[in-house]
Amino acid sequence: MSISAFLIALAVCFAVMGISIYFIAKQLKQNRARDERIKAGELRLQEERAKRIESIQVIMQAVEADEKLTWSEAAIRVKNLLDQLSVDLSEHEHVQAIYAMEEGTQHIPTHEQWNELPLKARRKYRDEMEALEAKHIDQLRQAKAYLLAYKFD
Repeated sequence: MSISAFLIALAVCFAVMGISIYFIAKQLKQNRARDERIKAGELRLQEERAKRIESIQVIMQAVEADEKLTWSEAAIRVKNLLDQLSVDLSEHEHVQAIYAMEEGTQHIPTHEQWNELPLKARRKYRDEMEALEAKHIDQLRQAKAYLLAYKFD
């Protein structure tokens, strides 16, 4: 093998090594960026989870303290937050009343549909909600105490 052929082969090897190092560095940079995005996404999920847990606690603290917040509305909101947290406490004896209240009010219109209802229909639905609340009030208070102490970890 001549020296010129050897030098050409050596140059080709260095070129291949240089190109390989470039692509390895590029891949490592992409991996670091992906890891950072994953960590940011996980942090965002943790923050959203913490906000939902805090919302449950705020609702439970406010339910009897704030006369504008009824047990029906609180149950609907808390049940939806529990669903968002992927926490199913429907079989738990202390929380079943929340699920029962939410289920018992599913047929009642909300938001804009509520505002469009005639007063007579609103009164009828309010009476239904009050009757449901009266039926479950002791269990709802137990659920309140339980959820305020519950560790969502």
